[in-house]
Amino acid sequence: MKSLLITLLFLSLVPPNKDVKILFIGDSLTCYSNGWQHTVAKGMGMGYVNISKGGKRTDWMLKTLRNYLENGPHHNTLVIYGGINDSFASTKESTTINNIQSMVNLGNLYEMEVIVIVGYDPNRVIKKTVYSEATTKICRERYVKLQKRMQERLLGCKVIPMDTTVTYQDSGDGIHLKASGHRKFSKWVLNNL
Repeated sequence: MKSLLITLLFLSLVPPNKDVKILFIGDSLTCYSNGWQHTVAKGMGMGYVNISKGGKRTDWMLKTLRNYLENGPHHNTLVIYGGINDSFASTKESTTINNIQSMVNLGNLYEMEVIVIVGYDPNRVIKKTVYSEATTKICRERYVKLQKRMQERLLGCKVIPMDTTVTYQDSGDGIHLKASGHRKFSKWVLNNL
């Protein structure tokens, strides 16, 4: 714990190398200004570009990533974090896994280090949402199953395992993270890189 704090303090004093960039692709869990992704990039000593957008599923992420990479600048690292909207939209699990694997393959094709983030533990966070209790339960169970498959099946990337530190109290609505959740989540990601 002390060594992580010392490392983070040191990295906060060293300006990030703006020429070495991370590309983040995701949904609303990744698109907060100065959210967990900002802290992770800073902790890695890198600049970043975030092309995430709230409410989007992995099919949108794949198309957006493909278009960006065909026309955009080179990045050193690709961080992928998505799937919760697929779970709430009842997208087939195989479709979601295939979309994420296709994004991983694109990152590898463009010679990027690829990191896939599984996410937080839905059983600890997705308790009460704006959806009915029955819908919330079904989606929570689908998301848990999807996360397990991501850890088992994805190839050609570093997979950050399920976060066990974030709880319902770190969320404003049972899905999205508040500031405390972003702090815990960024620390989890950095510790598991």
